[in-house]
Amino acid sequence: MRSPDEAVHSARAVELDGVRFVLIILVVFGHLLEQVMSGPADLIYRFIYLFHMPAFIFLSGMVSRTTLDVAYARRLLLGIVGVYLLHQFLLQGMDALLFKHPFTFRPNIPYWALWYLMSLLWWRTMLPFLLATGRPVLVACAIALLAGFMPFIGYEWSLSRTLVFLPFFVAGQQWGARQGNRLPAVSPLVGFAVLALLASAAWMTRDFSLKWYYGSVGYSEWRVGAFQGLGYRMLYLLLAAMGVFGVLAACARFKGRIFRLGKYSIGAFILHLYLVKVAVAFGWFGWLWRLSEPTRLPLLFATSIAIVITCSLLARMAPWLFDLRRWFRNVETA
Repeated sequence: MRSPDEAVHSARAVELDGVRFVLIILVVFGHLLEQVMSGPADLIYRFIYLFHMPAFIFLSGMVSRTTLDVAYARRLLLGIVGVYLLHQFLLQGMDALLFKHPFTFRPNIPYWALWYLMSLLWWRTMLPFLLATGRPVLVACAIALLAGFMPFIGYEWSLSRTLVFLPFFVAGQQWGARQGNRLPAVSPLVGFAVLALLASAAWMTRDFSLKWYYGSVGYSEWRVGAFQGLGYRMLYLLLAAMGVFGVLAACARFKGRIFRLGKYSIGAFILHLYLVKVAVAFGWFGWLWRLSEPTRLPLLFATSIAIVITCSLLARMAPWLFDLRRWFRNVETA
């Protein structure tokens, strides 16, 4: 018999699919914008990176279990570790083939956006211990701020991002424990207003190093003083928290058929990495520079939607690529 905790979190959160669908589009759009970073594209990129991954991480926390046992350990092993290692190997191999460099399998250095899978493992493992402190969000915020002082915490093993984005995962779990899968019960107009304020903040911080948005390195890498870096990170966490609220409120009523593809967001998240790298290797982005800005950006956004829909449908047809529990009939899949 399942515990109440298992029963709550084993039920898929269909209410969140609309937000997932929007966020995965923003992830893809951000990665496409990296190929044409100039003028408005740079500002839009900074705006997206203020909140899209914190919001994704918040949703992951909302549906995460709070206990560790043998069955859950198997789920983590096959549902996260196995998937990470599989696509880490395939993407590194494809990269070596496309860009003609020696292949080296390095599981400790996440390939591009695969850092999210590695961090997800850390977050889910850390959660019970953080909850035991009695003030998990406060402790997570302290960890995120202190991590910047430690130069040995960086991209390897996704340690820096794990700690920097930890408050959003823990806050998501706390929200889910109290509100279930319900999103903020405010008018979507409030959410859009908050996002408009965030766009203004993106413009005001347009001269900040992009490392400020990524959370992958410590303060010394920003070429600012340690305590100035601390202040910048506090500002980032505040703005990102506003963005999480804004996008969740704005998308709370997105429940049409197309938005149900958000169920396959992790598959789309992984598959689009292959498509973008192939496009870069074959120079498919070169012609974009010949287009005017008013044409280029809408085209990239429409392409992002098309990629997400295509990758989501592919993920639906091949779910075993994103959950290795399906490879083993004798492993509990609940």
